[in-house]
Amino acid sequence: MTVSRLDVERYLPTEEERQTLLEAGLVRIPLHIPFQIEPVNAVLVLGDPPALIDTGMRYKDNVAIVEQVLAEHGLTWSDLGEIWLTHPHLDHFGLAGEFVERSGAQVRAWNASQSRFEDYLEHWAHARKGYLELLARSGVEPEQIERSRNSPSHFDEMAGPVQIHRTVAAQEGLWMAGRHRATMLHVPGHSPWCTAFWLEEPGILIGGDVLLERFPSNPVYYPDDVSPLAWQGLATYQKSLRRLRELPIQRVVPGHGFSFTGHRDVVHRLTARQDRRLERVRAFLQEGPHTVYAMAQAVFGQEMTRHALFLVMSESLCYLQWLTDLGEAVLVQTHERWEYHPA
Repeated sequence: MTVSRLDVERYLPTEEERQTLLEAGLVRIPLHIPFQIEPVNAVLVLGDPPALIDTGMRYKDNVAIVEQVLAEHGLTWSDLGEIWLTHPHLDHFGLAGEFVERSGAQVRAWNASQSRFEDYLEHWAHARKGYLELLARSGVEPEQIERSRNSPSHFDEMAGPVQIHRTVAAQEGLWMAGRHRATMLHVPGHSPWCTAFWLEEPGILIGGDVLLERFPSNPVYYPDDVSPLAWQGLATYQKSLRRLRELPIQRVVPGHGFSFTGHRDVVHRLTARQDRRLERVRAFLQEGPHTVYAMAQAVFGQEMTRHALFLVMSESLCYLQWLTDLGEAVLVQTHERWEYHPA
């Protein structure tokens, strides 16, 4: 069977990358997504039984792509024994339920994220309600709020709930595919539930979205009642990055894009970028009170704010909350409007 690669063809592993990963029994599989970012990666772990880390989403011919890669290694769906999930964003787990039906594989994830996978649609509806409230109180024009409210997300079509058969604690050692001794790391920042798998013997980090080489992950907004505050925000994100910087990682297989070496340089670039943006937010705040929406337009520009409203609002809010935690900003709330003032 011939699979149409289209968007993902540019991101197929190079021969050098393919051979390097194959020596550790790993195969990176780029899969389609409908977002303006590099294709999402599933990772096949060859072993007994074979495992899959993340699954991609219901989109285009992703199922056929994974099936073809299995066949290239002499495998069928029935051979797949384990599915490991890094975090509950639909582009990373959307096909997990379908893959379980095809293979009978056991799904495994961090214990604190279990309900985020199993009750996915309920959690999404709650988060969407909180996001619309944020827009309403942050100075966004009413017509733009209505567009966000009425625009279909299609999230129920691209992902569905999936049962977690076994949960793993953070820092718990585990066997993956009967081959690798790995450690599950809780590395929040992009989302409160981000995890990564550290394969110490080959020195490889299966990183999910915590550390991307070319397009750094945004911190994603969640209402305060969704997760502990210690799992959210840019200060938390930087703590996770510093933790990874100290590991003797030889290669990172990220959630998007090519695998890469030199992870300490990538961490330095990302934290420096965040620090520079914090300085811009700090400077704008000194001019006087700002809503999150006004700050988003000031920092990211009106065009990007209009086309990537959710991500831009998420990141702007995180910078303002960071300054609040540092004692440099104060949130003033009324029934209709939230503003951040210089402290």
